[in-house]
Amino acid sequence: MAHSGDLGSQVVSITPMDAACGAEVRGVDLARDLNDDLMLCLTATLYEHRVLVIKEQNFDQESYRRFGQQWGTPIRSVLAHMRLREYPELMAVGNTEEKDKSDEIRLGSGLWHTDQSYEKVPASATMLYSILAPRIGGETRFADTVAAYEALEAETQARFDTCMVSHLYGAARRRDDEHAACPLVNEEQKGNVPPCKHPLVRRHPVTGHKALYAVGQSPYAIDGLPENEARALLWNLREHCIQDRFVYTHKYAVGDLVIFDTFSTLHAASPIEVADPEEDTARLLWRISVRGLPTCRRN
Repeated sequence: MAHSGDLGSQVVSITPMDAACGAEVRGVDLARDLNDDLMLCLTATLYEHRVLVIKEQNFDQESYRRFGQQWGTPIRSVLAHMRLREYPELMAVGNTEEKDKSDEIRLGSGLWHTDQSYEKVPASATMLYSILAPRIGGETRFADTVAAYEALEAETQARFDTCMVSHLYGAARRRDDEHAACPLVNEEQKGNVPPCKHPLVRRHPVTGHKALYAVGQSPYAIDGLPENEARALLWNLREHCIQDRFVYTHKYAVGDLVIFDTFSTLHAASPIEVADPEEDTARLLWRISVRGLPTCRRN
């Protein structure tokens, strides 16, 4: 059910998606009107719904970076070839640039994954701002891993609660219809992401909710389990999380800002071909991922 919040001169409309997770937000101009009350509203809505779709935004690169900084510390991706030159905290994700002619780069986010799960301090949130949106294709799918955890039997939850998982960039097996992770292109990049460990079940630092954490792309071992058994379990957990009952698929319009809680979701991009200048097929998103928590939040 849709509801509105009166934040001084702003009336914010929030409508939960008719899907496993997600909420649509209208009535805000984040490049111009962001304030503490609005940030509190947005953060509370994100942590309740896992994914926010904020319509009709109008950022330039500078205002987008400033907005991202409200959510935590922006991360410079290990994939240096994906960064914007003047704003390295931003990544260009799409099918319009020279780099995107490579299938590995253009389709690298097409596997289910969690941003920065291969780093010791992972991302807490990611945002994608739509500059160009194709008429067909280019969606992002989001899986609610809190709901996936809560759907497990209590005995299974208790068994998983104490598991520690080893992660490495691109280490996990992929599905037959998925491409490999966007490649690390040199030894320096590989050296910047050594193996690390995270709990299989992560308790959210704000809400306290438990979620299955990062069971796609980067996990490859579980402490105390033989390799084959661990890989099979991680594969089965990913299959569990990406069932339709846990997934919301977002079709972009220009001006959409999508923010998602990376502690509580998996995500994957739909495959897309190189943009055709004679067709309505161009896709370009500016991505910011952050570590830490929003600067404005209620304790």
